[in-house]
Amino acid sequence: MAILFDFNGTMLFDESFQEASWRQFIEGKIGRAVTAAEFQRVIHGRNAEYSLSYFLQRPLSRPEIEALEEEKEAIYRDLCLHSPAFALAPGLETFLDGLQRAGVPANIATASGWNNVRFFFDHLGLGRWFPLEKVVYNDGTYPGKPAPDMYLKAAEKLGVPIGDCYVFEDSASGIEAGRRAKAKGVVQLLSMEGVPALPGVTLAIRDYRGLDPEEFR
Repeated sequence: MAILFDFNGTMLFDESFQEASWRQFIEGKIGRAVTAAEFQRVIHGRNAEYSLSYFLQRPLSRPEIEALEEEKEAIYRDLCLHSPAFALAPGLETFLDGLQRAGVPANIATASGWNNVRFFFDHLGLGRWFPLEKVVYNDGTYPGKPAPDMYLKAAEKLGVPIGDCYVFEDSASGIEAGRRAKAKGVVQLLSMEGVPALPGVTLAIRDYRGLDPEEFR
């Protein structure tokens, strides 16, 4: 058995940072506010190519995507570093320690780019639980969630069949990616304001406090 984590909104409850950075970055470029529905449908759980192409209403080259994404993520990282709320989700460190003791391998499959992945490892101590070289991130070669590819690759890097993996997610697109990958189960983190437990998830939790790692052996 293994656990595959999404990161943003799942291991780090960063909805406020994400929304503030997107507003600061994109609203000046498009001349209007981003709606709550757009945050749920177009931003949360989606990769940068999908979100940027939607807002800018045109296809983008890979160099354009990378430059625009880094412009936005620099704002996001600055917000994180200046907030006491920049910390792993409640109970997560204890849960990850418990998975290690139980011999349950874990990996991350995130729509974040490389600079953000390094930022999270540098500032949140993720190397204590995850080998950086196994993390699956948005390098431009994977279709974005809800396509299952990132979770399939994350399982492959652990050497565990996807049918023996639980996916932990917060967004509708990520939950659908776990389903399409045919994971053993999908656990939903109820971290986003106004997003209820979705039909068909194995378990819905507010955070990791009291979650027993032995249940995932």
